[in-house]
Amino acid sequence: MSSLGQIIRAIQHDAAALPTSELRDEIEISLDVLDATISQFHRARPGIRGVDERITATGNVMVATLTVALYVRELTTRPADVTAAVTSSLN
Repeated sequence: MSSLGQIIRAIQHDAAALPTSELRDEIEISLDVLDATISQFHRARPGIRGVDERITATGNVMVATLTVALYVRELTTRPADVTAAVTSSLN
């Protein structure tokens, strides 16, 4: 089992390695994954028999949340894409 610090470093490393456009795509995908893990958490059965399922679901939500947060953090450290609009007039 990885420590929280190892998980954070791995996510940060992965985020830093991605080009900006791919990082944006990964954020969108990660938000979908987070939504799915939250749904999984809510479906986990309460009670003694569902303890392992709930622990797994909780861990999945935590990792998905960290992924989104660290990817967004990486994106905010990058310069904004600036697209120059050139217009010309024949007047």
